Amino acid sequence: MRWFVFLFLLQAGSVMAQPADSTAWAKYMQGTRLYWDSLGADFYDGVIAGNGRLGVNMYRETGKAIRFDIGRSDVTDQRPHYPDSMFTQQLVSHPRLPIGKMVIRTAGEIKGASIYLDLYNAEARGKIETSKGEVDVYFVVPGGEEVVHIELNEEGTEKIICEWTGEKAMTPRISFGRVKAADYGYVSNPDFVLKDSAGFGICYQPLLAAGEYATAWTHGMVNGKHVIDVSVGYSKTMKGKAVPEAINAIRSFRSRPLVQVLKKHHQWWNSYYQKSFISLPDKKLESYYWLQLYKIASATRTDKPIIDLMGPWFTSKTPWPAIWWNLNTQLTYSPMFTSNHMEMTKPLFNLLKQNQQQLINNVPAQWRHDASAIGRMSTFDLVAPLNHNDLRLGQFEPGNLVWMMLYYYRYYQYTGDETEMRQHIYPLLKRSVNYLIHLLKKDDQGVYHLIKSHSPEFADAEDAHYTLAGLKWGLQTLKKMNERLALNDKDAARWEEIASKLTPLHVDATGYMIGKDVALTASHRHYSHLMAIYPYRLLNMEQENDRALAVRSIKHWHSMPSALAGYSYTGASAMFSLLGDGDNSARYLSDFLKRHAEPGGLYAEAGPCFETPLAFATSLLEMLIQSDDGRIRIFPAIPTSWQDAAFSKLAAEGAFEVDAERIKGKLGMVRIKSLKGNTCRLELPETRAFELHSDKRGKITPERTALKGWQQLRFNTIPGETITVRETGEKQQNNLVIPFGEQLNFWGLNKNFNR
Repeated sequence: MRWFVFLFLLQAGSVMAQPADSTAWAKYMQGTRLYWDSLGADFYDGVIAGNGRLGVNMYRETGKAIRFDIGRSDVTDQRPHYPDSMFTQQLVSHPRLPIGKMVIRTAGEIKGASIYLDLYNAEARGKIETSKGEVDVYFVVPGGEEVVHIELNEEGTEKIICEWTGEKAMTPRISFGRVKAADYGYVSNPDFVLKDSAGFGICYQPLLAAGEYATAWTHGMVNGKHVIDVSVGYSKTMKGKAVPEAINAIRSFRSRPLVQVLKKHHQWWNSYYQKSFISLPDKKLESYYWLQLYKIASATRTDKPIIDLMGPWFTSKTPWPAIWWNLNTQLTYSPMFTSNHMEMTKPLFNLLKQNQQQLINNVPAQWRHDASAIGRMSTFDLVAPLNHNDLRLGQFEPGNLVWMMLYYYRYYQYTGDETEMRQHIYPLLKRSVNYLIHLLKKDDQGVYHLIKSHSPEFADAEDAHYTLAGLKWGLQTLKKMNERLALNDKDAARWEEIASKLTPLHVDATGYMIGKDVALTASHRHYSHLMAIYPYRLLNMEQENDRALAVRSIKHWHSMPSALAGYSYTGASAMFSLLGDGDNSARYLSDFLKRHAEPGGLYAEAGPCFETPLAFATSLLEMLIQSDDGRIRIFPAIPTSWQDAAFSKLAAEGAFEVDAERIKGKLGMVRIKSLKGNTCRLELPETRAFELHSDKRGKITPERTALKGWQQLRFNTIPGETITVRETGEKQQNNLVIPFGEQLNFWGLNKNFNR
């Protein structure tokens, strides 16, 4: 492998571990591109792009056809919910629906390709080789537009034909074969209608119950190239809206020069990536991380829908055409905090706020005065009732909303937004905890227990770890926030009483159990029985008993591998990072890539699942930085082989941004920017003496605490200041050169791709 050197920028008296300017960023990010030297015929082999709602996936359909699948993430059916709305019916009444595909038929047989997906500029271009010549291809889904733009140019004797193919508007739950139409009395939506309108091709799809959607496209020759623009219009409740919406989107896009549209598009994406930076010696892990950031911004934006299991890339070959709340949504949104992309969480938290009443309606009527919850899955209306008297098919999962609130609370921890906390986070967290309190019962000794509930993916149990760990975390967090914000909540004494008498999490010789009297005796992909370890972080890993329990539990879980899934590996990685075991953390991430990574960055379990590659990104970040309300640990789980590593502007709980570098196995400089002026407890993996300098106050004298192989520096901050930490007596450097391995085209369907 060749090596290159990368110059880092001196800023504010310290080394900033990221590319120095826009030119350096462009050069660096060129190494993250995906490359296809052939076209696969599988959804997961495709080249993907999206603008946060509208998406496209290009791959080969046959030996003489290329397809551009079009998806729009908010296009859902709008049938009345069935009376029994406990489980799968949402996947029949309000599921995602297919749009269709633009098919490019070639005269010659497709022989190969040379196509790059440029993550930094969010566009794809290259050549498709055929027995008759070549087809130059370029496509993009510009930000700020609702259009998929495709350019094709024939070379040699190749001649292409472009045609739209619609798809029947049926729930994938039925077309995939998981349920039968007769079981729900399902009547199909009307057939789509193909027509022309004022120079636009139209595929119009009325919906049986309400609303409609329509695809509009244009195809013409511009400067010898085939130019195709596609848009999708959608109305949930009214007819006559979708076609004008799609046509107007194309007209609006075409009203401005393409170069102007693309300039704005490129600027947005470049700025997006520059909000934070990581660089690692393991380029395969690093490049997969950048691919996940690309997918996030392709699948959502601050003004776009939340990410479900498919994002904007639809396929009917899935049983999961909705939103899942017992792991998938939580893991999908988990990397957006440390990566410093809190803005991308807004659609999720806005959806919770907009559907407050539905979250209340999801609980039994007698508890709606103070409780809220959400069941296993829903669509965008959040209809997902829970019934504690109904345990059919393992449907009763009362801990889902509390787990979701962990990430809403994390938004406050990273941003310090007290207004959001007071007005929205705290009230909804309290309601989600109250729901679990309603499920408690006392035994003869006065100990509180949770009634029987489902531990996702495994079994029902009393005191199910999944729910009980969430209740313990929720009670702790309510107490902490009540004190921090001086809310004087009248229920504080009740929380204290419940927490003091709440049954411990159940443990046996193998570690944590599923729940009372239910041991983990078979392979289990979900870590629903290990939530106290991660993500709730209820254990103190500096205590030997807690460490031993965590290690025993993780090893037992992975000792039965047959049912493990991708997120089983990313979850184990994060847990070992909390233990400070970087070698195992990295090993589990590498094992995930070997077993489950797809060429284009997607992931499958029976159908597309968005969450696991995003959980990979979170777990990778857990190796570089860990934080807890102002306690920030730098390089907590670095593998022994990683002598060099660097990151910049990663976010930390307590509302901080952090830069750090590791050079030849030693910690270099660290830089902390305080956004809200909170107290910082910085933990460094070194016993050497370090000194602190503020850009506003000069030299700072911290409180110093020696830890085992570490040291903690505790100091107050003021809003907006930047504090540089460097070894005492170290001379200020003008620049830093770190050798890192050259990026290879690990991703994309090419000769370097392998598991």
